[in-house]
Amino acid sequence: MSKKHKNMERIRFNKDWTFKNDITGEDEIKVTLPHDAMQTEKRLQNMKNGAAAGFFPGGRYVYLKNFYAPHEWDGKCILIEFEGIYQNSSVYVNGKYIGGWIYGYTGFVLELSEQLNYGEDNEIRVIADNTRTPNSRWYTGSGIYRNVNLYVGNKNHIAVDGIQVTTKSIDPAVICVKTEIEATEDCDVTIKVYDGDTLVASSVGLNAKLTIKDAKLWSDESPHLYRVECNLVNNAGEVIDRQEIKTGIRLLAWSAEHGLEINNKSVKLRGGCIHHDNGILGSRAIDYAEERKVKILKDAGFNAIRSAHNPASKALLSACDKYGMYVMDEAFDQWQFMKVEYDYSIYFDEQHEADLCAMIRKDISHPSVIMYSIGNEIGDTGKQSGVEISRELAGICHEEDNTRPVVNCINPVVSSMGGSKSKCTSLDEVNPYEETKNSQATASLLANIIVTVVPFIRKIMGKPEKVEKLLRPCFDELDIVGLNYAEDCYEPHHKHDPMRIMVGSETYPHSMAKRWPLIEKNSYLIGDFMWTAIDYLGEAGVGVPIYGTTRGGFNRPYPCVSAGCGVINLLGEMETEGYAANIAWGLYKKPYIAVRPVNHSGEKHFFGMWRDTDAISSWSFKGCEGRKAEIEVYSIGKYIELFQDGVSIGRKELVDTKACFETVYKQGELKAVSYDELGNVIAEETIKTAGKEDVIRVIPEKTELYADGEDVTFVLVKLTDHNGIVKLLEDRMVIVDVTGPAEIIAIGSREPITEERYMGNCFTTSNGTLGFYVRSTGEEGEAIISVSAEGIDTVEIRKIQCCTKRG
Repeated sequence: MSKKHKNMERIRFNKDWTFKNDITGEDEIKVTLPHDAMQTEKRLQNMKNGAAAGFFPGGRYVYLKNFYAPHEWDGKCILIEFEGIYQNSSVYVNGKYIGGWIYGYTGFVLELSEQLNYGEDNEIRVIADNTRTPNSRWYTGSGIYRNVNLYVGNKNHIAVDGIQVTTKSIDPAVICVKTEIEATEDCDVTIKVYDGDTLVASSVGLNAKLTIKDAKLWSDESPHLYRVECNLVNNAGEVIDRQEIKTGIRLLAWSAEHGLEINNKSVKLRGGCIHHDNGILGSRAIDYAEERKVKILKDAGFNAIRSAHNPASKALLSACDKYGMYVMDEAFDQWQFMKVEYDYSIYFDEQHEADLCAMIRKDISHPSVIMYSIGNEIGDTGKQSGVEISRELAGICHEEDNTRPVVNCINPVVSSMGGSKSKCTSLDEVNPYEETKNSQATASLLANIIVTVVPFIRKIMGKPEKVEKLLRPCFDELDIVGLNYAEDCYEPHHKHDPMRIMVGSETYPHSMAKRWPLIEKNSYLIGDFMWTAIDYLGEAGVGVPIYGTTRGGFNRPYPCVSAGCGVINLLGEMETEGYAANIAWGLYKKPYIAVRPVNHSGEKHFFGMWRDTDAISSWSFKGCEGRKAEIEVYSIGKYIELFQDGVSIGRKELVDTKACFETVYKQGELKAVSYDELGNVIAEETIKTAGKEDVIRVIPEKTELYADGEDVTFVLVKLTDHNGIVKLLEDRMVIVDVTGPAEIIAIGSREPITEERYMGNCFTTSNGTLGFYVRSTGEEGEAIISVSAEGIDTVEIRKIQCCTKRG
């Protein structure tokens, strides 16, 4: 760092780490962060984590990084920020313990200044201890899975995440800028607000209000961002630190009468719940992958996401700011009520305030964050202690940030049973590789599964009136009541309390067409968050069809790895229920033709609670000629007519945007035509059978990478004919070879049932498709990607340019 450069400089600290499994004793490997240690583990069929974790065990992992601390750093403030380590982390510098963090989803900052040897090499050692399993109901990943940043600057400086911007009003546009500083002498702060390179406002003071003329407001439809620059100035008038953030100007209001208002405009949330993993990348929160996820969701019609059930990453929130995606950021899946043996309930009493404040501090300047969720399906809410905790958590949120509403995502059935479970206090050493005959491991997990997935239990345990009586004390502590799988409570609860604001915080995608009209017509219902927007690892098989039977349980057995219930699959492709939701929302304006797998024609089947169809938009079922084909058509309009090879199969009235047809499968085409009430044609859609030829199509999302050793792109591979029609039932092994200044870091398919690993350079397609991620290695030049498939002579080659480094 140059002596004349006085700003607190942020240095991305992700490269040149070594990693070791502290239990298995395997050799160290070189890694670039973010890294998911759980992906290095061998999956076990009978293990304590079981289906909840996709049959991945936990473990204890050691990360080491050696770096040189120049003499110029002596006397400065040196900080290290870990944006997320799963979990129970301990950090050592040159052998000395300097701190750590328990919760796996909130970041923390430690000071290194007194522990470094200047003019010498130094060692940072991080231990991530995820041995106490099961500790979650989903796939968590392990290790340093989010970014690490090093800060170097003056002893007097602006704190990390020390710039907090909120909107006071929009007519005129007034923002409040609060600057937190670390200073041993008298200092002041000057603030400048830029629209691009144009200065639009300025002020002085640690707590300042700035009026911005002709402000461009931030929303999902127009996500305009400003740059706020804060300068720390000493008594001599010298700028001794300068930090800046991007933020947006937007005003929130909420009421039963007007619903959720953003910039004085009523908004309905077309929401989706997401877990924190990135599919075949595991839990790695790589900037590109987080941004890609948000862009996919926005393109799929969502305008809101719920970070189920933990605080989102900084990278995800920045992407939501950029693309215009509203966020419900969620703090906890447990309070004192235990769901699995070693979950957060062990630590809640001592840690919840620090973790909740860390989430709010991270979120406060992000315009995308529009509400704080203090919990998900919290069993404590059925007890008096839950009322007190609700009041405390809501109070913390309001004290730290009074511009956003507080919600709790309540499952009435879990609340009803909350009093029957005691808190777990065991912190005994456990073996994360221990196998057990019951892969679900604990009675708590089993009970939670039962009460979550069996809707008729709600009828047994009480009507909406009884839910109201039980939960009103907790409801009254909230700004907005979130209800999980409790749509039958909306209207009765509104009658009990007409001032209550509600949101469907977790719902089934397949009933969107029935649910959305109710949400649209009632202001007190502000939106809906379906489970789930994107498929995720863990909770293995909750949405995976079973054939040959009409019965099945919550999960699917090993080797199922993902939930299989996303309306967007592990590769980021939208599936049938996603299109159906878009039609219900009024966003998709033509028919969508989906065909149940003809290769399973006539078989019994079981879908489970989180899936209503296995149909896919394809008319390519090789070897199935002459078998019955069941066709589902989703559409706007009043009627739909289906044609096979130009001949009408029939015209039917759409019920909840859907009509079903049957025919005999043969190669050719299907065409659907939608009509209005008067019989006028609205739109049509056609799908065709793939031709005989075999073609490998390789589709990179971008063809240029920064040569910084961290930039990433995703590449989709499809097995098609010459017209690009995917060959659905002709899956095969695909081999990827990358040469030059790039490397493959993950490969996989949408397939939820597989023993193949996401590490390596080969994988079997599923429904004719797979994908892989490529990362630059740090050198400039041209990377060559060659893709070959078993039984196909063609090798498809793509070139990726690794260009000048960032900055």
